[in-house]
Amino acid sequence: MRRATPINQALAARVREAALAILTAGHTGECVREAARQAGQWADHLVEGFEAAQALPRPLVCRPGCSYCCYNQVQMTPPEAFLIAHQVARHLEPEVQARVRERLAETRRRLTGLTIREAARRRRQFPCPLLEEDRCAVYPVRPLACRAMHSFDLEQCRKEWRQESLSPVQYYAHRDEIVFSISRGLLEGCRLAGCQAQPLPLAEGLWTILAEPDCDRRWAQGEKVFRTGAA
Repeated sequence: MRRATPINQALAARVREAALAILTAGHTGECVREAARQAGQWADHLVEGFEAAQALPRPLVCRPGCSYCCYNQVQMTPPEAFLIAHQVARHLEPEVQARVRERLAETRRRLTGLTIREAARRRRQFPCPLLEEDRCAVYPVRPLACRAMHSFDLEQCRKEWRQESLSPVQYYAHRDEIVFSISRGLLEGCRLAGCQAQPLPLAEGLWTILAEPDCDRRWAQGEKVFRTGAA
């Protein structure tokens, strides 16, 4: 587990205002997805810019096919959930989409009644439903929280995964600060736009959206479409 992440208030405010402008421009599903796309682009741009300007003391060991962090319990903002669900429904091959939907249903069922901490302690039992052969099926639009995850010690990742440990691990604080400041701003923008604003567990959020294809428009128009307390 990680320590509490400091929030860059100036960055969060910029994202909040940008998200608010997008969400109130048309109250459509496309506006919702665009808010999430821009948030992801900001995160990637700022992280890449920071790391290009100064060499990291220790290199990252993260590579395609390494999926230890894909067993963490991820939460996301509603716009992120809508963008990912759109990617699943419109851009994945039918057989992949079917597997994702099956895994979402099974994960949601098995997580029922567990707290986030309880699920974290059993993390090997809960691979991300979007994981396909140890790779993210929606990597270009993956959640902001996933963009923060990284490691410079592969053996430590393997050990923590095998032991289902919640011990603190080493990480670079700048990635967390950038990503979670953007997430905070995006959530605040949703709230100011009059939309239901709450962090969503990945399986619960995606299941709700995929079961109701029109709920992005309804959410954008202020309707409560997610189960209260789902987070």
